Amino acid sequence: MLKAMLVDDEVFALKELQLQLESLPNIQIAGSFTNPFEGFFNISVLNPDVVFLDIDMPEVSGIYLAEQIMTTHPEVEIIFVTAFDQYALDAFELNAVDYILKPVTLERIQKAVSRLEEKIEKNIATDFCSLSNQYEESVKKFFIYEEDNIILLSFRDIYYIEALNKSARIRTQGRSYNSGHPLHYFENKLKNLNFFRPHRGYLVNLEKIAEIIPKINYSFDIKLTGIDDLIPVSRANVKLLKQLLEL
Repeated sequence: MLKAMLVDDEVFALKELQLQLESLPNIQIAGSFTNPFEGFFNISVLNPDVVFLDIDMPEVSGIYLAEQIMTTHPEVEIIFVTAFDQYALDAFELNAVDYILKPVTLERIQKAVSRLEEKIEKNIATDFCSLSNQYEESVKKFFIYEEDNIILLSFRDIYYIEALNKSARIRTQGRSYNSGHPLHYFENKLKNLNFFRPHRGYLVNLEKIAEIIPKINYSFDIKLTGIDDLIPVSRANVKLLKQLLEL
C-alpha cells in the first residue's frame, strides 16, 4: 500500500484527483493540501511515499517545491500533475519522474502508480537536480534552511545576493542568510523578477537601488535603500544598468 499526499492550489482539481486515487486498492490518501507550503511542512508528519504535485501554482512552482522535497525528504517520490504539456517532455522520463496531464483519467493514474511501484521495487534513483536546472522559473518565495528551521523568504525582501565561492549569501534589510546554492542558481530562479547582475559576484534587486555612485577610474557603486552596503558595478554593465533604471 502506497501512502500518497496531494498538493494542488485548485480545489476542484484536488478533489477530482483524490476521488480517482481513492478508487485504487493500492493507494492510501495521507493528506491533501491547496497551500503548497502547508503541504511541504506536513511531509514529516504524514510520511508519504509519494506526493502528487501540481506544477503551476501562484507563489511557488511544483518544480521548485519538488526540489525542496527531494532535498529534505529524498525517500519521497514525486508525480507531477499539470495542465501544460510543455512540461511533459523527455526530461521527465530520463530523470525517472512521472507526470499526469490534466484532466486526469483513472487509466493514466493507474499507469503512473504502476511505474512508481516498479521504480520503488527496482530502487531507481531520481536525478531531479538536472531536471530542475532545465526549467527557467521565477521563484517568489525561497526556502532558507537554518539548522532545524526552515524560513520562507519572499523575493521582495532580498536586497542582493553575493557569491561565496560555490555558495551564496542572501542579504535582506535586517540580516543575511547563507545558502549552499551558487549565485547562478538564484539568477536563474529570479528571472523576470527585476533582479540584475551588475558584477560577477552580485545579484541585485533593482527595486532596492537608491542611487549609482561614481568612483574614480570611471567605475561605479550601487547604493541600496535602507542599508549601508555598496555593490560594485563592472564597467561593462554600467550602461545597461542605467537603461534598466531609466537614468
